[in-house]
Amino acid sequence: MKRILITFYVLACVLSSFAQRIPDKDFINKISFQEAKNHENILKIGNSKLGDNYNLYYQRMLWNVNPSVNYISGSVTSYFTANSLMSQVLFELIDTLTVDSVKYHSNNIGFTHSANIITITLPAGIAAGVRDSICVYYHGAPPQGIGFGSFIQSTHNSVPIIWTLSEPFGAPDWWPCKNSLSDKIDSIDIYVTTPSANRVGSNGSLVSETLAGANKIFHWKHRYPIATYLIAIAVTNYSVYSDYATLQNGTLEILNYVFPEELTNAQQSTPDLIPVMQLFDSLFSDYPYMNEKYGHAQFGWGGGMEHQTMTFLVDFGYDLMAHELAHQWFGDKVTCKSWHDIWINESFATFLTGLTYYFLDNSSWYYWKRNNLEDILVETDGSVYCYDTTSVNRIFSGRLSYKKGAMVLNMLKLKIGDSALFTCMKNFMTDPQLIYGFAGTADFKNHAEASSGINLDGFFDDWIYNEGYPIYTINTTIKSDSTVTLVISQTQSHPSVSFFELPVPVRFSFGGIDTLIVFDNTFNNQSFDVQLNFKPNQVKFDPELELIAVLDTLILHNNNDVFSESELLIRPNPVNDILTVSLNKSKIDKIQILDLKGSIVKELTNINPESTVSLNLKSLLKGVYFINIISSDNICTRKIVKL
Repeated sequence: MKRILITFYVLACVLSSFAQRIPDKDFINKISFQEAKNHENILKIGNSKLGDNYNLYYQRMLWNVNPSVNYISGSVTSYFTANSLMSQVLFELIDTLTVDSVKYHSNNIGFTHSANIITITLPAGIAAGVRDSICVYYHGAPPQGIGFGSFIQSTHNSVPIIWTLSEPFGAPDWWPCKNSLSDKIDSIDIYVTTPSANRVGSNGSLVSETLAGANKIFHWKHRYPIATYLIAIAVTNYSVYSDYATLQNGTLEILNYVFPEELTNAQQSTPDLIPVMQLFDSLFSDYPYMNEKYGHAQFGWGGGMEHQTMTFLVDFGYDLMAHELAHQWFGDKVTCKSWHDIWINESFATFLTGLTYYFLDNSSWYYWKRNNLEDILVETDGSVYCYDTTSVNRIFSGRLSYKKGAMVLNMLKLKIGDSALFTCMKNFMTDPQLIYGFAGTADFKNHAEASSGINLDGFFDDWIYNEGYPIYTINTTIKSDSTVTLVISQTQSHPSVSFFELPVPVRFSFGGIDTLIVFDNTFNNQSFDVQLNFKPNQVKFDPELELIAVLDTLILHNNNDVFSESELLIRPNPVNDILTVSLNKSKIDKIQILDLKGSIVKELTNINPESTVSLNLKSLLKGVYFINIISSDNICTRKIVKL
């Protein structure tokens, strides 16, 4: 394939074929729907300000759990450093759970528990910089009726199971905590006592399993900073096995806790994750928890959750495993600093799933992009940045927080280049100010600008903070000397953006020859002249689906011979069943209807000039299609919408 270098951008076109592994089109819809647990009807504090007067550096959890019963009891001991003079310590815990006592320096002290807040009054103030600790004892039945719940007692194959899932606001539903996106706990120990037939999956390394009569005590130790919502336990009769990944700095155990009835399927599927682990480890930084493990614990929820070092997942689908693994870097090692910035977690994990196709199975890369675009473009509004954090459904919007953000990252790759983007992402992951901490959109933008040397204010304003996408009209004239004049015009799907400055890929073809040119479109109705060494008879806008954009009209003509509105009428549009094409022009060779894949779904030939043609589209599914009107000298492509 020929490459042409001009003053804009140039890419080589890699034609895709059907994949060895087809991306799961509904995967993001499934997991985003499940993650959007409906906490709308209960007051939650998502980024707690209750504990800004102290910084947690260690917590020890002692829990008693029997998966046959919806119940938890135990204690949480919190070690903290005062940030300012402290007279009170506050934790969040739902009122339906009972606080038995609070111990401070081995003595019971007073507290109140109301409005889902434990307020502990200290006997004396603690000065700034002083370390101290406090222990809360509690018990009760965590609520089961809040959406999908944060502490679930259920069954699999008639066997009891309990699992937790705290994102975004659910941790106080089952343990007293500082539910914060500003303070990670530097280190934790988790002890869970449960009937001995069970196993307990959790964060970090399994230190011991100790028999205690009819029970067993599982001790998990985690020595990396962790956000509150990423702490989790899962308890049932797990089967256990391990895979091993050889990474840059050693061999990592991938520990799998699996339902016994799913063991064979899991053992066949989880090794698929090893090359993905190796890819992420080499692209961004070492696996963040190399001294401990990565793992999976199966649970009954309809998706997955990236609990630090041990993802909980419903099954072992490739996309699900890759997405949740990606979170160990983007979401766990570096965590969004507010739910406004949830795209730092979800868009990046979605994009990294796509990168597994880009690098490991390129034949599927096109289809991954197509699957995302089909959902993004179904509506005309919506920003990647989440302005409304009172709505969990909006925080976990599959269309915006996952898919649109992922495709914005892909467009950033087109704008600044592969090398600059991956350098940016690696530097973002290894920034001493961000690692094992929190980051926002501005932090990532700063790294993108530093790695590329490009001011990205406009790009981030248009694509992260504002809404919609561009709608293009491409008008192309082919001259006798093979000079191409191309005019790019744009409208916008939402008024928040006046113009999207983008690199616009266009492919010119004739027979077996084609050339892909990326035009740096910086203003409306911009004209470009290109000298080719062949006369193209086909022009295709964004053939590899790099852009979040819609083509409205594409016209290819020779020597200024154009289909005008008076010569070509296509109506109604949108259309229910019958589309009418009125042709007041001779030499029409054929009419084609194409789907978004570029496949011809209907074609008419031998068309009489100056005629009206009716096309029955009743059998087509609802959605966006394109109609090609083709003559010996011209092609006109227009978007149509089937209702």
